[in-house]
Amino acid sequence: MKIVFLSICMFLTGLLQAYTQEVQKVVPSDKPVLSWGGFVKAEGIYDSRQVVESREGYLLLYPKKVVLDRNGNDINAHGSFNQYAMTARLNAKVTGPDVLGAKTLAYIEGDFTGASGAENNSFRLRHAYIKLKWNHASLLAGQYWHPINIPEMLPSVLALNTGAPFHPYSRQPQFRFDIAKGKLNAMIALTAQRDYVNNGPAGASSAYLRNSIVPNLDGQLQFVSSKLFAGAGIDYKRLTPRLITDSNYATKASVNCFAYTAFIMAKTKFLDIKMQWVYGQGLSDHTVMGGYGISSTDPRTNEQTYSPLNNLTGWITVQTTGKTWQGSLFAGYTRALGSKETISGPVFARDADIDYVYRLSPMISFTKGKLVLAAECEYTTAAYGKLDTHCKVTGSTPVSNTRLQFSMGYFY
Repeated sequence: MKIVFLSICMFLTGLLQAYTQEVQKVVPSDKPVLSWGGFVKAEGIYDSRQVVESREGYLLLYPKKVVLDRNGNDINAHGSFNQYAMTARLNAKVTGPDVLGAKTLAYIEGDFTGASGAENNSFRLRHAYIKLKWNHASLLAGQYWHPINIPEMLPSVLALNTGAPFHPYSRQPQFRFDIAKGKLNAMIALTAQRDYVNNGPAGASSAYLRNSIVPNLDGQLQFVSSKLFAGAGIDYKRLTPRLITDSNYATKASVNCFAYTAFIMAKTKFLDIKMQWVYGQGLSDHTVMGGYGISSTDPRTNEQTYSPLNNLTGWITVQTTGKTWQGSLFAGYTRALGSKETISGPVFARDADIDYVYRLSPMISFTKGKLVLAAECEYTTAAYGKLDTHCKVTGSTPVSNTRLQFSMGYFY
């Protein structure tokens, strides 16, 4: 009798479990769903020369200029080696029930590269945003890639610089709205500054944008298909370098900076090709060359006017599509074009005495399950010279650096 009773109980329990599973398939849960991800990565680098860098040499921009000692020897013609694990990354994604007819997502991501070079191995925030997605529109609020730094267009490189100073690199707090119609997507964003800021009289600070009152405005139009992603955009930023002159007069003098970008990504059976061009002003907050300078000063009040420095940059990557072995080649070029107006005072820019920079960077990677091994050779040349009255560089002399980098990463 006990056997029969136990059998009936087991049968009824099985029916209840099956029914519960079917109900769960039909009726969505009101509870948020949390998922984790990230990676751990160990890397080693060798440079043939001293470089303009951050994070103990991890983030390389370009080689340092020639600096001679008393005997005429270049003190920067000296190599370096280091190893890192600080890019270990952790992210959390939460999806929940629909709100206002939109799919909901909350995302947060951080790593251990710190907020500055003095805080290496400290946890720092990379992304933190809320996203509402409707059928043909979406709203993103929080910290994310600046719109000029397009996620679909990230170069295929191993280096932490992700192609800077050719590819814009910046994450900023923002409100971003996208609307899609067929294969077209239009975007408008209002952004601020946090970890990536402009230079000015008080050093690198977000105060210059904050005191302008107007947020950084960006708009783009994109074409999206399975084989082609392309578009163009315009960016406007107003900076107010100071609120009081050296003669104790209040000032509201500002500088207006515009940037224009065009980009394209094409996918084929064997290759992925990405290209982007940016012509812009005051882009030092995007880890790109450029800034602004003082064009005039009132002798009585010390009121100043400013002129932006123009810069042109472009890059291309070609990557194979293999699942186990992949190869890629990155090429980038950037040039300082100076100011339309005469510069009569200090310049607030990223290495304004550089005429041009170019880079060639081949990479190879091997993937087995969640383990990825990669190696890259990065050859970068920067030409240093002297500034004329329009901040154009003359008499430039090139110097070069070769970086060898190896990486072992476990992605989860």
